[in-house]
Amino acid sequence: MSSYLNIDHVSITFPTDNGPLNVLKDVDLKVQQGEFISLIGHSGCGKSTVLNIVAGLLRATEGGVILEEKEVTEPGPDRAVVFQNHSLLPWLTVYDNVRLAVDQVFKKTKSRPERHKWTLHNLELVHMSHALERKPDEISGGMKQRVGIARALAMEPKVLLMDEPFGALDSLTRTHMQDSLMEIQARLNNTVIMITHDVDEAVLLSDRIVMMSNGPSATVGEILNIDLPKPRNRLALAENPVYNHYRAEVVRFLHERHHAPEEETLAAATETAEPQEQTRSATVVDLSAWIQSAQSLSTRHLEKRELTLGFIPLTDCAPLVIAKEKGFFAAEGLQVELSRENSWANIRDKVSIGMLDGAQMLAAMPLASACSNSPGVPMITSMSLDLNGNGITVSRDLYRRMQETGEPGLDTPAGSGRALKRVIEANQAAGGKPLMFATVFPYSTHNYLLRYWLASAGIDPDKDIQLTVVPPPQMVNYLQAGVISGFCVGEPWNTMAVCNDLGHTLAASYDIWNNHPEKVFGVASYWAAANPNTHLAVLSALIKACQWIDATENRRQVCEILSLGRYVNAPQEILEKSMLGTFQFNKLQSPEERPDFNVFSRYSANFPWRSHALWFLTQMARWGQIQQPLDLRKVAERVYRPELYRKAAAGLGMSLPVHDYKDEGLHATRWTTPGQQGSIELGADRFFDGKTFYAADPVGYLRGMEVKRLAVGVDEFKAVNKPDTRYVQQNKVSEEVIP
Repeated sequence: MSSYLNIDHVSITFPTDNGPLNVLKDVDLKVQQGEFISLIGHSGCGKSTVLNIVAGLLRATEGGVILEEKEVTEPGPDRAVVFQNHSLLPWLTVYDNVRLAVDQVFKKTKSRPERHKWTLHNLELVHMSHALERKPDEISGGMKQRVGIARALAMEPKVLLMDEPFGALDSLTRTHMQDSLMEIQARLNNTVIMITHDVDEAVLLSDRIVMMSNGPSATVGEILNIDLPKPRNRLALAENPVYNHYRAEVVRFLHERHHAPEEETLAAATETAEPQEQTRSATVVDLSAWIQSAQSLSTRHLEKRELTLGFIPLTDCAPLVIAKEKGFFAAEGLQVELSRENSWANIRDKVSIGMLDGAQMLAAMPLASACSNSPGVPMITSMSLDLNGNGITVSRDLYRRMQETGEPGLDTPAGSGRALKRVIEANQAAGGKPLMFATVFPYSTHNYLLRYWLASAGIDPDKDIQLTVVPPPQMVNYLQAGVISGFCVGEPWNTMAVCNDLGHTLAASYDIWNNHPEKVFGVASYWAAANPNTHLAVLSALIKACQWIDATENRRQVCEILSLGRYVNAPQEILEKSMLGTFQFNKLQSPEERPDFNVFSRYSANFPWRSHALWFLTQMARWGQIQQPLDLRKVAERVYRPELYRKAAAGLGMSLPVHDYKDEGLHATRWTTPGQQGSIELGADRFFDGKTFYAADPVGYLRGMEVKRLAVGVDEFKAVNKPDTRYVQQNKVSEEVIP
């Protein structure tokens, strides 16, 4: 098949004071009519130069561009360009900016009424008909960009060229613009070439992603075909493994071009990690021998001093932030840069390929990496960062409907669950669309506790509502736009919704499960093997930071630091509403006393209990995320590494738990358990529905769940998960309940 647009072995060289500079070398790309191509690569790789050559704004030194069998030698109306800056004429109205382009192109072929109608038509395509008489300084940045796209479309170009058209927009406007572009391209079947630095945007929009090598002499490095059906729904794709595979491939390419991987270290680690048992299950990667070998050979020196650690802008990123700002990392000899990431998928991908040395992670993320159903490399955690800290918030409209049911106890998880069930039943009876709820990631406490609450009310989260994934900083925008009816997210985003009168928080996650584990510090298993002493130094610094944060007199200063733009970027007073021992459920009511809403150190909060890992694995199995019968305890012990935590904390004078497992749901108040240096105080651990999780028999606990969607039968799990009497004996030790 002959190509519609042929970028034929293009090279271009510019003269400079230091001699010729070859920017592009032998760029060869064939594009079919109606195809959507994204160009992606690091700055300076010649993406914009390619676009300018196709537009006819630059002439190639070698090769050329053929469009419909004709060589491109100059600009023309068959190729329209949309720049990152809208480039509207400020003295003209929205209508006149588009009409000017229409008159230039169609003055000889369309009558004045036809040109008027055509101008209105293209503004309607981008939903700007309401602002025809406004000038650019009277509309938002997103609206200006819509007008720029309308102007380009109005020229009826054969090829639409877009140079980072959404780069300067906020996340919600960018989302709307991407959706509009998908809709327009599907309707008009334009050929599109777009430059972007946004990996998610490239995968969402493209038929192919062209990944450029670094410059100078840049060329096409790889081409990735995106075989996802259209039209595409961003919410449905969030949990699509094929989408996540494409995304990871682009991130991998960019990382390889960012800096050379430490091939020798990885090769040596891989040799050490050769599996000793060929019959081992392929679904769980056992790297314990690898890690033990690396640790036994290590000395006390730090293998790596300069680190980049990732975080999500949430209040519980505080341990990493305070460890840096208060010098705890520096005291361990570490030079740490913190990288603010916008999604948990970014965290997973960048840790997997080494762009991040480690990161704040959701407690279940490393466990997911040990199973075959999650992209990325195997990961481990040796430290919990905090307990609690999330909330379940619904829109004002949904809360009003819940109030109208007349169900008592709306301020309790049980009562609000009953009211929501009645709203859902009424909605189904009326033929309405299912309510949409959002969590932050499929493998998250948010997902599992939201599902736990719903299922306890008799609501099937996979049948009665729709669940989707939204990054934490975008939750409030999605609620305000009406895209979702509710969410489960960490702070400060529940408080932001409440204080802006957009929603009502039904329950704190503490109300669902008292003192549940929340975030952990996670690293790739290969990284832990290669950097055992550095790993322990990071853990030691984080333990000290968590102790500092949990001191009441320091909390206000913690909020001040977190409020900075490079961290959470939220008003200090919003952060203080939950971090100072209170929580606000409703804008019309004063904050309630919640001393344990955020726990960073007390109650042995940083200890990586393997029983917590087991509970998460039962929920992964319950909701079909584990596709094969696995030995759950073996997975927990490979991923959650309390022996490394004990080693890091050895010199800090702390009393550490004697055991790695404990039962959950038995204590309504504080209690004590044996420690290495006397008794240790732990917090309440009740589930709101009164159920108990016995670590000795996770499959028995799974069997008792009424609402579940297993991919593997309970009996299949039971065959490889026998109750372990060691843990029954372990929990018979004397416990003192503190009144």
